[in-house]
Amino acid sequence: MTRPGHGTYWQSRRLSARARLTATFTGLLFVVGAAIVTSVFLVMRYLPRYDITALASPADVTQPGEVATAAPAPTTDALPEGAWAPHASPFSDVLVRDTLTINGEGDLLRVLSTTSLVVFAVVLVLGAWLSWILAGRLLRPLDHLTDAARTAELGQATRRPTLERGRVALSGPHDEFHRLAAAFDAMLERLDVAYRAQQHFAANASHELRTPLATTQAMLDVALAEPASVDVEQLGRRLRETNTRSLKTVEALLTLADATGGQVDDGPVDLRALVEEAVARAVPAAATAGTTFEHDLDDLVVDGDHVLLTALVANLLDNALQHGRPGGHVGVTLRGRTLTVVNDGDVLDPDEVAKLSEAFRRGAGRVAGAGGHGLGLAIVSAICDRHEAGLELVAVPGGGLRVDVAF
Repeated sequence: MTRPGHGTYWQSRRLSARARLTATFTGLLFVVGAAIVTSVFLVMRYLPRYDITALASPADVTQPGEVATAAPAPTTDALPEGAWAPHASPFSDVLVRDTLTINGEGDLLRVLSTTSLVVFAVVLVLGAWLSWILAGRLLRPLDHLTDAARTAELGQATRRPTLERGRVALSGPHDEFHRLAAAFDAMLERLDVAYRAQQHFAANASHELRTPLATTQAMLDVALAEPASVDVEQLGRRLRETNTRSLKTVEALLTLADATGGQVDDGPVDLRALVEEAVARAVPAAATAGTTFEHDLDDLVVDGDHVLLTALVANLLDNALQHGRPGGHVGVTLRGRTLTVVNDGDVLDPDEVAKLSEAFRRGAGRVAGAGGHGLGLAIVSAICDRHEAGLELVAVPGGGLRVDVAF
């Protein structure tokens, strides 16, 4: 039997975790207690041999409405041989009249059974209550996790930065709940970083796309305001350059999206042939800038997506050409399972180099010129992560950047 949107009917009727723990503890207590009572009864019933002699006859027991008289202390002469005789004391009359009298095996077993069952019932009720309290204390950390999850969900839904305030920070012993809370806090930390990075990326992407669009609109407004003074050829060339820049930015964004979350068609890729093709495509642009290529490649076949690996190599070469020194050189080597691309550009701060793989991040002297969009190394980093390859950016002491990709 199912209910739409609510799962199965029986799942919706299940008890809470606290109730199930209480039932489990109580059931265990019942089983153990019943086993103890049954064992004691069976042992007392079948193992001992009872030789019980009554110390007082039924006639000595005070009947309702009768006046109790002190019973004379029994003497050893009046008792059978081997019978137990109590010592005479001021309390002898009270013991005889008010204490429980056991005259035989049946009385002993009956008293034992009644007492055991009463004690067992009391202990069972008390144990159920304590189990309920204990289960609540054990599950209290889960309530903190639930509150933190709801706080994080509220922060994401309302676009408020509440993930930072939604940490569990569970105190106490380092048990399973503490480890779960620590893992949950680490997950919230990663979500918070990803959320802020997403906001930063969206803002930068909007800025990168807005700038060429605003430039295009300004040129068109000037042309419409003074059509007679417009150089159509120059306007068309500038519009084409601006449009090309926007198109490259959009294509880079699509490539970055494919590298981070798109479908991957893994297969054997001849990396040497792929690099040679990329170098051949980059040679005309390098010749225009007066840059020379030097490449030394070994054979290497890797498992990966051919399209993404092509984009990785192309972005490495484009980055080296765009940010290299005019008239310089670009070196490409493939040794073992490491692809290295190095140029002789400006001197870079080592602290800034580690951040160049962030989207739209540009170090000192690295500007968005010649169609640059600030996504080249971000795409390389995403593709490396997708192929579980290591990426290392190193500032060359004499100027320039070396990029190592270890497959």
